[in-house]
Amino acid sequence: MSVRTSALIALLSIIASTAGAQVGYPPTRSPYLDLTYSQEITAIAGYYFGRSDPAGVAPKSAALAGVHYEWRAGGPAHLTGELVRIMSSRTVLDPSKPAATRNLGEQSWPLYSADFGLGMSLTGARSWHQMVPEIKAGVGFLSDLKGGSDVGGFKYGTRFALTWGAALRYVPTGSRYQLRADLTNRLSSIRYPDVYFRPTTSGVTPILTGKDQSVWRNNPALSIGLSYLFSR
Repeated sequence: MSVRTSALIALLSIIASTAGAQVGYPPTRSPYLDLTYSQEITAIAGYYFGRSDPAGVAPKSAALAGVHYEWRAGGPAHLTGELVRIMSSRTVLDPSKPAATRNLGEQSWPLYSADFGLGMSLTGARSWHQMVPEIKAGVGFLSDLKGGSDVGGFKYGTRFALTWGAALRYVPTGSRYQLRADLTNRLSSIRYPDVYFRPTTSGVTPILTGKDQSVWRNNPALSIGLSYLFSR
């Protein structure tokens, strides 16, 4: 009985060791590679999708360009920062005129976006087949950097924004450069002046009736960029 038991144990040990050898990859063939550098700076370009609003005066969709910074603080966690210029335009309305003539056309109205936040790498401090997928969230602001209102009393000004999204990084082995693609949503509000809700001249209908004075809009954006990697 002891001989049979010993033989069975030996056979199971051989099977287990064979199975163990088949699971995973040798280090030289593993699809996971440690990330060499902890910081990156990226020149980005893309497109901002400005969502429409009830009055139709919010900044519209446009191309964007800017810079993105990221620091891998430890493990899968990243601290991020981004500064972007959005080459937007928007419609200007004059509430003192009748509905047929109050639209004064589109004017160039660039927006500037700045935010900082936290990113989480889904593959930890490693790449998978040279790819690093991430999710991210943060806070910031959108601003037109203008101090005054337009002829109709509307002022975009500086608006608080919540940001979230996802990214995919392509990190070639041993290179100081990478490619990245980002999907970023900016949730921000706009506020209408009182004059939008009341007629300024007898017989002229207001621009808005029965609407909230402040509205929130999701404004997604897609961007791609080339990164320089540094700091081990």
